[in-house]
Amino acid sequence: MRKTAFLMAGFTAVLLAGCTNLREWAGLQKKSPDEFAVTTKAPLVIPPDFNLRPPMPGAPPANQVDPTTNAEQALFSTADPQTVANGMRGNYSMSEKLLLANAGAQNADPGVRAKIAADSRTLQNANRSFTDRVLGAAATPDNGQPVNADKEVNKRGGKKAAPAKKDSGGWFDWL
Repeated sequence: MRKTAFLMAGFTAVLLAGCTNLREWAGLQKKSPDEFAVTTKAPLVIPPDFNLRPPMPGAPPANQVDPTTNAEQALFSTADPQTVANGMRGNYSMSEKLLLANAGAQNADPGVRAKIAADSRTLQNANRSFTDRVLGAAATPDNGQPVNADKEVNKRGGKKAAPAKKDSGGWFDWL
């Protein structure tokens, strides 16, 4: 009789564990953080003279912008688009100037093309010897000319490589 009562109590506990209200009451419900409530905090800044004054009770942090103000600044520019468009140079129509002003083109870095070109040159001039050693490539200079296939075959003694059997990868390759 004890076994039966114990088994019935265990069975009832398992059934009730699936109940949502019981899971919430027992604290077994998963509570995810609200992704809209997450904000970034300003970095900790120590004054150079280390004159640290205690904060005033109840005062907002001095080094942190209100999230609402921060969002408004990101969404709505403080500069009037019409004023920015009137000050733009170039052979653009007024509608194109207004479009560029609303997109924030006046805040673009004018030297971005030079930076990209410099990065590209740096990558092209990088030391390739490590890569060549890893891949087992010969140290032949790349002069920008296309490879002459007949000349390369003659370098190997005139032996042509046998053409590889083409595997189509289809359903009926087993036939």
